[in-house]
Amino acid sequence: MTDLKYLLYIDILGFADLVKSDYDKIRKLFKKIDELNVHRHNAFQTIVFSDTILIINKQAPRNTDEHKYLVMYACEFAQDLMFRCIDLEIQFRAILTYGEFYYEKLENIEAYHGKALVKAYYKEKDINCLGLFIDESILQYNIIFKTTQFDKDLHFVFLTQNLERLCNFYDTSHLPLDPFLIDQADEFPYLKDEVKILETLKKNINTQIDSKVRGKYLQAYHFYNQRYKTFIDQLEKNNFDYKIVSPTAQWTT
Repeated sequence: MTDLKYLLYIDILGFADLVKSDYDKIRKLFKKIDELNVHRHNAFQTIVFSDTILIINKQAPRNTDEHKYLVMYACEFAQDLMFRCIDLEIQFRAILTYGEFYYEKLENIEAYHGKALVKAYYKEKDINCLGLFIDESILQYNIIFKTTQFDKDLHFVFLTQNLERLCNFYDTSHLPLDPFLIDQADEFPYLKDEVKILETLKKNINTQIDSKVRGKYLQAYHFYNQRYKTFIDQLEKNNFDYKIVSPTAQWTT
């Protein structure tokens, strides 16, 4: 019997180097992985080994709404990991796909295998970028997060919902905004974190010696710059100070 699952395949980048040089950061990373929201969601199961995180749904979706539900939460789990890794400046590359995946708890071992796992494993290695990518075949079920095409198989997912709201509902060429939006309406609770993500990408573009590693940061930054160019131009001119959105706001969230 075919067992079809949504598979969120996450690869922590630079893991081997961290093992060699900064094991304290490795321990902090696993603590953050252990605290992810996915562990409190009964519809999903998480498998972690070394630098790889696998998240799968336990029960097969029965209708379109359940497909949309599982895709939304899978993307949110990647978003959760992204936010938790900001201070550690640890990056990941992830693929959300759908296909055969088998998990068996045998007498002495836990076995997991399937075409979806093999597909994600090989495809992920070919992506010279950072962040979350969603399979073209399931894009129709993504109704929350904006995307842009990466290649014929994958779309890059914008997990930065505060930047999305700011740049699509407000004119960022005419800042600042009314401080009420920040202090009272709580319109952008995670904008500081999302700007920090952009700043980290830009810093690594300028400092990474390895051209292949630098290229990953460059490609991710390119996607963001294409989508949020007017605002990012201003951030670059102001040392990525998120408070340019509203300098008189308290930003206490």
